[in-house]
Amino acid sequence: MSYDVVIVGAGVVGLFTAYELAHSEARVLVIDREEEPGFGVSKGHAGVIHVVQPPFNSMRSRLAVDGNRLYDELATKLKFTLIRTGALLVARSPLQLLAVPVVWLALAAIYGRRGFKVSMLGPRGLRREEPNVNGLAAVKVDGYGIVNSFELVSQLYHFCRLNGVEFSLGTEVRGVKPMGDYIAVETDKGVFRSRFLINAAGLWSAELAGITGDGGRMEFGKGAMLVFWGRQTKNIIAPLQLRPNPRTKGGAIVPTALGTTIWGPNLSPGGRDDASVTEEDARALLGKFGPLMRSIDSIPIKAYAGVRPVFEDGDFHVVRSGRDERVIHLLGIESPGLTAAPAIARRVVSMLRDSGLSIKEKAGVRDVDPVIPAKELIRRGSAVEGGDEVICPCMGVTRLDVREAIRRGARTLDGVAFRTGLGMGICQGACLGRAIRVIAEELGVDPVKLTKKGGDSWLVTR
Repeated sequence: MSYDVVIVGAGVVGLFTAYELAHSEARVLVIDREEEPGFGVSKGHAGVIHVVQPPFNSMRSRLAVDGNRLYDELATKLKFTLIRTGALLVARSPLQLLAVPVVWLALAAIYGRRGFKVSMLGPRGLRREEPNVNGLAAVKVDGYGIVNSFELVSQLYHFCRLNGVEFSLGTEVRGVKPMGDYIAVETDKGVFRSRFLINAAGLWSAELAGITGDGGRMEFGKGAMLVFWGRQTKNIIAPLQLRPNPRTKGGAIVPTALGTTIWGPNLSPGGRDDASVTEEDARALLGKFGPLMRSIDSIPIKAYAGVRPVFEDGDFHVVRSGRDERVIHLLGIESPGLTAAPAIARRVVSMLRDSGLSIKEKAGVRDVDPVIPAKELIRRGSAVEGGDEVICPCMGVTRLDVREAIRRGARTLDGVAFRTGLGMGICQGACLGRAIRVIAEELGVDPVKLTKKGGDSWLVTR
């Protein structure tokens, strides 16, 4: 069980790093404590590919710009959905209206020279662009994107497995020991030997850094979001804030790739396992984003929260261990980590090469197929024999979709749901009883052995 590189963390950053290495002959193992990839930080965000990210001279801001530029090519190669759109910073008060030219000049100076178009919209222009948005004027920044992050994670995971990357999911790292020419990674499933170790452990990255003898203090921020049925806007809509509140983390009205709309996130202190949404969170989101809409025709169908690892200085850190240069730490990778992930991965591979890893290009790299829902196959007139049984009417998920999700690695209810959209429609899960039966049948297990997300999250008892 010897590897060239062991990556701890199967979130979007760890998977993108594995994706880059999968194009080489390096032997790679990805370890994660969760039963499915992307079940940590990557599970709880809004799927936005960012442009504007203050502070503008920070590593997080620079990596976000670099990562943004890579997404179009990646979407083509990995065959995931990427919807390019703009972001509108909307002025609603006379004071905010006076600030619009200043904000436009500042953002144009910073991002215009980086290839992103920044423009001003007056009342008529704003109304033409977004008829249902309530405002006096806006600054528009083009170059944003929206992805289905679950689809992205699934395609990355599938590509990596097709091209020789090994995974040990549901595995906890308990120790890291340098042993001469290799590093011993001790886990609850045995010891793995590796020449290099990448700490992409997200919420647990500070603990892993501590195990290797490196310091760093991590705090955890909770971001709550409301999900509305149907799209309310075509652009990302955010209030123009003269004094940004650090507790809100910005947030916006975000049209999603699933055809819903997200309001949020906010930002409040929380624990690593605190993904609760309180009445206070919901009221804050409604109070902040509600006034931006002239009318709200859709209804909220869900509230959820994500947890992000906030490093002590608030920036991203992609650094070698001070104790052993064969260990690379990725610390504080929160928002806009999804945007920056491809650029972080390429930086990590460059650091590995500089440290002596031979990156020899692999011959015969296999491509992934796109995930085509059964309802689309039926619309095209394709045969879906044995798979056209509808499981989730709201989202049009069939048995064939469940079967494909399992073929691509799903082993839990959430794993199937995130790959297919099961239970994410307007009824929010009236189909789950039937879905549990079908998933258990397709996995070939007793329903009592099926879990929601691994561990002891049992769904059915005798």
